[in-house]
Amino acid sequence: MGELLTNRSDVLKAVFSQYDHHAKDELTPIQVQMLYGDLRMGSVSLPQVVAAMKYVCVTGSCVMSELYNLLQELDRRYFLLNDFRWEFSMLDRNQTDCISEDKARWMVQAVHGKYFSKRKWEYFVTHRPAPGSGVSFAEIEVMLCDIPNRMEVQDEQNEADKEREAKLRRQRLAEEEIEREKERLRKEREEQRRRKDEENKRLEGERIRKLNDDEEKSRALSAVADLDEELEADDEVAQIFVNADEPEGYNENEFNPEDNNESDDDEVSERERRKEEERIREEEELRRLKELEEKQRLERERRQKEEEELYKDVEKLARDAKEEEKNAKNEEDQRRLRHKRLRYDLKVAMKTRDTYKLKYTINEFKTEKVEDKDMDLIKAEKLLKEISCRDDLKRAMTHRELEELSRAIETVKKHGFEVELSKELLEANQLLTRLRRLERIRHEILQLKQSTVAEIRSYQSPPQVVHTVMTSTFLLLGHKEKETKIWKTVQALVGKTGKEGLKRRCIECKPDKINVTDAKRAQTLLEKYELDEIRDVSAGAATFYVWSITMIEELMDIIARKEEAAAAKQTEET
Repeated sequence: MGELLTNRSDVLKAVFSQYDHHAKDELTPIQVQMLYGDLRMGSVSLPQVVAAMKYVCVTGSCVMSELYNLLQELDRRYFLLNDFRWEFSMLDRNQTDCISEDKARWMVQAVHGKYFSKRKWEYFVTHRPAPGSGVSFAEIEVMLCDIPNRMEVQDEQNEADKEREAKLRRQRLAEEEIEREKERLRKEREEQRRRKDEENKRLEGERIRKLNDDEEKSRALSAVADLDEELEADDEVAQIFVNADEPEGYNENEFNPEDNNESDDDEVSERERRKEEERIREEEELRRLKELEEKQRLERERRQKEEEELYKDVEKLARDAKEEEKNAKNEEDQRRLRHKRLRYDLKVAMKTRDTYKLKYTINEFKTEKVEDKDMDLIKAEKLLKEISCRDDLKRAMTHRELEELSRAIETVKKHGFEVELSKELLEANQLLTRLRRLERIRHEILQLKQSTVAEIRSYQSPPQVVHTVMTSTFLLLGHKEKETKIWKTVQALVGKTGKEGLKRRCIECKPDKINVTDAKRAQTLLEKYELDEIRDVSAGAATFYVWSITMIEELMDIIARKEEAAAAKQTEET
């Protein structure tokens, strides 16, 4: 097998260099079509070549390492197209080279089975140059050969779920907006009602105060009028008594000596009364001055005491302020030292690429709100994301699951780590191509018609190539070689159904579960045959040949990766 692979490699290099006219180490879709046209009569259309390169090649062009897989993919499409053209002609009863859209959909759905994508078909129908017209074979040939896998159907289901969730979210947001608007209108109405009530209360209060003022004024006026009437009545009464005491014919201007003596006595008593009043006033004034002095003295004492207490409070506040300032300086120094240590720890974590330390330091950096002068936080977060993407990619490559690996590659591209993880990404893309090829082969086995399997079983004396291929297949499935030397035993194994059925066992078989010795023996048995040679004898045997070769290559790749990992671990420990 090693010599055959070397010869094949030399042939591929020669063919590649023959069509690489400009020595760019890559082939364009047109160059690949020319190359395949020289290999197969009739070749395939340019859209088929582009679709095959998109499926196999990492970029839009084909490099030397991808040529063999690309040619196998083109072979698959070439032989499928022959069958599809015959089925298309059966639907084209009028021989117009066109069928209706309903028939075209039925044909595509029959080929894709449960992986048929309604959204992709609707996109195809709506974007046709002339919607509603007949569908030619050239329009659907790429769609027929592009057999989707579970991941594409799952992605479509996820997109539909996202659209449904977005619709529900928009509906929920609209309902919340309506509720907020209702709440706002309700609050506005309550505010208007409250303001109106307050205005009514204010007006009512003003009215009541005005009435009270009017009543007070009227009561005051009534009291003044009553007082005036009482004073007038008292004057009238006093006048009556004065008139009654005076004798008849009395003249107050007539001289009377007794009256004069009485007048002198009155003057003396009046002077004495005034002196007494002045003395009393002086004593009262003196007493009032003493009281005023006493009050001023007490006020001065009170102010002095307050000033002393205020001085003490000011001194205490000054001491507290100094203490707080001292503590603040210590805290500032501590905070500055803590920030300096966090910056150093972050740089160390970035240098050592320690995931746990990076996560912890980034969290502390954000919690302490450290000023990111050197953009270290952004670099650390990017490095952490890069390490996470690399670990996810390596984990997916170890698990060798198609969907998980595709998601990991998309995550790397989404975050823009194609350059930093170029080596890992190249290995992942190569592994993805092999896994897609394995998935495609499993799908072909699943779609393998029972009549084709029955053809293999119907051989009474099978061709040697068919017997060898089936022997290798059952070797990989865990049977001993001596069991399959007798063709009747192989016929019995092929004829089993259910869990022991050949198709189901091939689909469920995992490369890492295959015995290495059996795989090497199967490789030795198959190395003397080529795919075209086997396909000319039996299409069913060719399918199992491709399955066996692919499983062997996957197993050898797993073993090589394990050996590389063990060598790397041993080197690291050393």
